[in-house]
Amino acid sequence: MTNPVLRFWQNSMRAIPSSERFPFFQEAYFTNYYRARVFAIALFTIHLFVMYIDFQHRAAGLWDAMPGYRYLFYLHVVLQAVLLLFIVLMTLARPANPASVRVSHIVTVLLFIFFILVWAASVSSVDQMIHNLITVYIIALFGVAVAFYVSGAASFLMYILAHAYFMVGITHMQSNQNILLGHYLNGTALVVVAWVLSRLVFSSRVKEFLDTKTIERQKVEIEEAKEKTESILKNILPENIVKQINGSGYPPPQYNPSTTIVFADFVSFYKIAETSDAREVLKILEEMFTAFDGCVREHNLEKLKTIGDCYMFAGGLFADDNQLGEAVEAALEIREVVRRYSDDLRSRTGHDWALRIGIHTGPAITGIIGTWRFIYDVWGPTVNIASRLEAASLPHKINVSQQVYEILRRTDKYTLEPRGALAIKNMQAVEMYFVERKKEKVTAEKAV
Repeated sequence: MTNPVLRFWQNSMRAIPSSERFPFFQEAYFTNYYRARVFAIALFTIHLFVMYIDFQHRAAGLWDAMPGYRYLFYLHVVLQAVLLLFIVLMTLARPANPASVRVSHIVTVLLFIFFILVWAASVSSVDQMIHNLITVYIIALFGVAVAFYVSGAASFLMYILAHAYFMVGITHMQSNQNILLGHYLNGTALVVVAWVLSRLVFSSRVKEFLDTKTIERQKVEIEEAKEKTESILKNILPENIVKQINGSGYPPPQYNPSTTIVFADFVSFYKIAETSDAREVLKILEEMFTAFDGCVREHNLEKLKTIGDCYMFAGGLFADDNQLGEAVEAALEIREVVRRYSDDLRSRTGHDWALRIGIHTGPAITGIIGTWRFIYDVWGPTVNIASRLEAASLPHKINVSQQVYEILRRTDKYTLEPRGALAIKNMQAVEMYFVERKKEKVTAEKAV
């Protein structure tokens, strides 16, 4: 078991990672530096009044009657000169923040503290010629112990040297052996108590530093966990919905008067799945859906979900319009992705891969369904019609409704091939159209 005295001597420094020790000293000595400056200004101000008293002692003839008063004056002059030097130095070279504390700042503070201890020991030694007291030395010991954070080795060395100087000084100045013995005993006991107090103060600063670092680390971990959770949520829910959840909780269902719904489904997928390697089919779906995601995100649309080989996305959920144009462009790009890789897909599975796509626009209700493994969904007649349009489409064709036709025909970007009114499951016949980019537009785009 480690000796308690040895553990105390180490001041918990081993608890601080080696990489954090200099930052710890920077923070501690940043506080020390400003305390030393305030300490110096306060002492300088107080001793202006003390020197006034010195001159009164001189006028009263005490300098000649008791030379100790003259020596105290000289010590006060030395103190004021050194304090003024430290005040100027600490004002001109003061660090702006803990990170700007350098070794020179640390050395300056240590020299200041050591000077205060030695000066106080000198005053108490001279005071033997007047009052036989060591009060100033004791006040300095405890003042330094409480006011400054100094590491174990540095404080031990300063206290030992200052106390050795004190012992030599009072031995030289005090002739009464009984008083001298009392000063030896009391001074030594009190310097030990003061040093122990300084260790407690320093150890509390170490603990405060470690607690602060722990809190900072926990904050970073919490932020990282929050970002990770938010990233997961954004993969499940639209970003706008995530913001609403983080801000005011789960949003109520919303009525969207103009929404564009798109379904894309692979033709005869069940046959492909039955006769191909399942792992290869799943890998292809992942590749295709990842490419689809890129097309949808590029046009600021919202992916809703995948159901087996069916890919569903929408426009107008969080925009001022129904984003029909963006949805059609995304659908055309998705179809081109499948066409581009058709040879590769055929070689990997032995089957042709083709998409059917259906697009419809109209009102819809949106919202979060469920509290466990919840999803953000869209429902209503618009969704049903879009699904039926996809089912009634042909391979590599984009099938749109009359409502979509009425909007697209106002533009000059697409050709719309009428298919007539076709019956769809559980609904009345719906006018349908195949949509394509106009050839001249496609040629121009390729030229660009």
